[in-house]
Amino acid sequence: MNPTLVLTLNPQPLAIIGDIHGEIQALDSLLDHLDTHPDTQNRRLVFIGDLCDRGPDSVAVIQRVRTLVDQGRALAILGNHEINLLANDAKDGSGWFFDSRVDPDTPHYAPFSRASASQRPEIRDFFCQLPLAIRMPGLRLVHAAWDPASIAAVAEVPLGNILEFIHETDLNIQRLARKNDLEARYLAELERWAKQLEDPGNPPPYLDAVADYESLQQQASPIKRLTSGIEARSPRPFYSGHRWRYSDRIAWWNDDPDPTPVVIGHYWRLFQPPGQLDAWRYSRLFQQTGPTAWHGAHRQAFCVDYSVGARWSERHHLGHIDPTRYRLAALLWPENQLVFDNGQRLDTD
Repeated sequence: MNPTLVLTLNPQPLAIIGDIHGEIQALDSLLDHLDTHPDTQNRRLVFIGDLCDRGPDSVAVIQRVRTLVDQGRALAILGNHEINLLANDAKDGSGWFFDSRVDPDTPHYAPFSRASASQRPEIRDFFCQLPLAIRMPGLRLVHAAWDPASIAAVAEVPLGNILEFIHETDLNIQRLARKNDLEARYLAELERWAKQLEDPGNPPPYLDAVADYESLQQQASPIKRLTSGIEARSPRPFYSGHRWRYSDRIAWWNDDPDPTPVVIGHYWRLFQPPGQLDAWRYSRLFQQTGPTAWHGAHRQAFCVDYSVGARWSERHHLGHIDPTRYRLAALLWPENQLVFDNGQRLDTD
């Protein structure tokens, strides 16, 4: 059977690595700890997505991961940041790849290494060969949400056809959005409020068309649901990722009927939450969950994203980082043990 965007694996030991976001130093440290420990030296690595954006060297991270994939030592799945790149959707922190983001990203993330003209098509080609999810007997792997209908929709798409599927999905969303002029109203609001949308001190009014369009994208796009999660329209705008937003992430795992373990990234979990959870939006999803605990209706879900993507921004703004808060982690399967980039090992619970 030819591989599809949902890859099937035979049972085997894995080290499932969380979102990296261009933090090459953290990746190198974690790989060193995995490579030098007898029980992790030869196991298959799986990268859960979001290799790039916001950190100092997305190019180096992608090159390192691609080498491991080419050597047969690793697999990687697509996250929402890789999907944004493939869709030419230049978002916050992608100035390393998109020229249009260099100026707005510089105050938050500079200095950052930029992809050369020759590296950009190579990066796109690599991302085009990655699946959206992996399933193995007794285990599910996806970047943001294991949504059964979305898994079914992409499970028949041949591996390597992600660009065509993105294009088809975008055309369908555009058709749906044109039924009540939603697309035109959405584009008009984006144009009118472009500057204020990225200004934390000068919020635009509640943009109904933006909220409705973002909700439509989540409802009609299997790719969005798998890589960005299940979202709902927010009752009020909130500032996150250097822009005002109108849809919010929900803890879909609490309504997941499948008890099969599922490992995800995406949600900016913190090993050491701040005193004020309002200051860290996504950590609220884990407010009642310990830093090494499984979560969900059947305690079947585990988020392995420990927010290493925030390191560079904090270092840039404050001149230092909190090494206990922002980490890169690997979840060892089937042992259910965490290995962090500082070498610490902890059992999950």
